Amino acid sequence: MSHFNTTWEVKDLKLKNVFTIARGSKSVVKNIFLTLQKDGITGYGEAGPNTRYNETSETVVKYFEKFPFDELSNIKVPEDIEVFIEESSSKIKSTFALEIPQSGKVAIEMAWLDWWAKSKNQPLWKLWGANSNIGPVTSYTIGIDEIPVIQTKIKEADIYPLYKIKLGTDHDREIIEGIREVTDKPLRVDANEGWKTVDQALKEIEFLKSQNVELIEQPMHASMKKELRELKKRSPLPLCADESFTGSEDITEIAQAFHVINIKLMKIGSLVKAKRTIEEAHRLGLEVMIGCMVESSVGITAGGVLALFSEYADLDGNLLISNDPYSGLKVLKDGQIDLRKGIGIGIR
Repeated sequence: MSHFNTTWEVKDLKLKNVFTIARGSKSVVKNIFLTLQKDGITGYGEAGPNTRYNETSETVVKYFEKFPFDELSNIKVPEDIEVFIEESSSKIKSTFALEIPQSGKVAIEMAWLDWWAKSKNQPLWKLWGANSNIGPVTSYTIGIDEIPVIQTKIKEADIYPLYKIKLGTDHDREIIEGIREVTDKPLRVDANEGWKTVDQALKEIEFLKSQNVELIEQPMHASMKKELRELKKRSPLPLCADESFTGSEDITEIAQAFHVINIKLMKIGSLVKAKRTIEEAHRLGLEVMIGCMVESSVGITAGGVLALFSEYADLDGNLLISNDPYSGLKVLKDGQIDLRKGIGIGIR
């Protein structure tokens, strides 16, 4: 049996603008690109590590160096790839005392799924039973900045019909009022855990409701479970879990505090698990958003496959960088995502 030829490379992805959220700023990210080649077919994967979860490009590379890539040739179906990566990762952790990066795990699974679907000469979305390659409208993210700079960013992003605004500052209302001076388009707001009390969050949300804001993402810190449950009961806008859901939490508890769950591949560590989580969330009455970190078209297109099964998309990480080394998912004029009809995950 032939084995996969495996290669990886760390690349600097440069942001078009300094990107600021409530926790800090960045102008470049180091993502790791993985390729699996066998039988004349190449599968692509991407790891977008985030220091919020104690992951860096170095931790991903160390993980790849220990991973048994030679055994991937034994995997035949997607359900088995998730199990194999989990079992292999547990062995690596116990043998080498190495913390396992979720972004590294999903990069391996992503590359294998891309290869597997290409070996079937089919798009992954079709093999997984999606009805269409067209998904929900994606938001375009505007980071925290001086108000005139934010207004300029809004004008430059005029082609997008929906913006996600980063808040969690001492001047959130001024930011929104400044935005409303230049656009009346609908907004989503991501507080990135920035509000400290239920009363503060409620006051901000009540104001935002009057400003054509449709959804609030992660209003308070993930550790404030009791407060988030209370806020859900009183909030006039739907609340979306982001930092509160990394992938291992009890979805039933998430449903007590939020109306929507944001699933990010780089946090949950598996497309197969993410698809299963979407189904579980829907059974519990939760809506689903597929989000992203700062990623190239590789990770964003993989997320787009899952967005075809979801109500919301926040898949703009590739739009925020100036040197995307790949292409894939497209954003249509009305903001909907389009996976086109390429085989595999849809990456070029």
